[in-house]
Amino acid sequence: MLKKPAISLLALMFLLLFTPAAYGKGINIDKSKLDSGIIGINYHAAKSVATKVLISKDNVEYYYNLKSSDKFPLQLGDGEYKVFVLENVAGNQYKVVGNEVVSLKLSNPNDVFLQSNQIINWHENMDAIRKAKELTVQTQSDQEKVAAIYNYIVNNVKYDYVKANNIDAGYLPSIDGIFKTSQGICYDYAALFAAMARSAGVPTKLLMGRKNDIAGYHAWNQVYLKSANKWVTIDITYDSVYVQKGLGIAMIKDASEYSIEQRY
Repeated sequence: MLKKPAISLLALMFLLLFTPAAYGKGINIDKSKLDSGIIGINYHAAKSVATKVLISKDNVEYYYNLKSSDKFPLQLGDGEYKVFVLENVAGNQYKVVGNEVVSLKLSNPNDVFLQSNQIINWHENMDAIRKAKELTVQTQSDQEKVAAIYNYIVNNVKYDYVKANNIDAGYLPSIDGIFKTSQGICYDYAALFAAMARSAGVPTKLLMGRKNDIAGYHAWNQVYLKSANKWVTIDITYDSVYVQKGLGIAMIKDASEYSIEQRY
């Protein structure tokens, strides 16, 4: 089962310790991919000091663990984003070691959902991405690309129940690791599908939240179909159970059955 990110207490402790600051020594924000909705953050904290990134816009906050360097999405639309680098003080207390306001204006709002980032971390030389190219080389439309990747994953990746019961709250999917083992939890399914679909040029979101007939926290996807000019909901994990039992199920889901809490 995917564990829900425990950020509320962290947010409270961060607010208690917040003092305005510019970016401190050793912190670098990379805006070279800002026109695609991505920023990079580089910061080498003292050894064994936990570091986090907070990105906020219009009172919506996203927290990420930071290990020296990574890429993060600005997925909440055009406007001003507040970016903070936080260092652990003690327990759940964090201090601000740097902050900056970043302004985003995308020519295409879907561009951010084509990029690699910390959660959907992929590159062209991965086996999973090579497989996506192989699966989609003869396709003509976004729908065909999505269906080809979807069919491959639901038929070949099995749910890992042992992993689901032993997952760490800070877990991040490994795209090629999931592809090579052909096992994973819902987070893994959604990340693998997002990486493969994005590499094929299909804007894809990884969503987290609730499904009406699943007890725990869940992860799934939405894809943008250009010809239909709309986002549609796809749940690879849910469908794989049916498909691998020889049961039919529709690929596109009713979005009203899902409650979105996080989107990447």
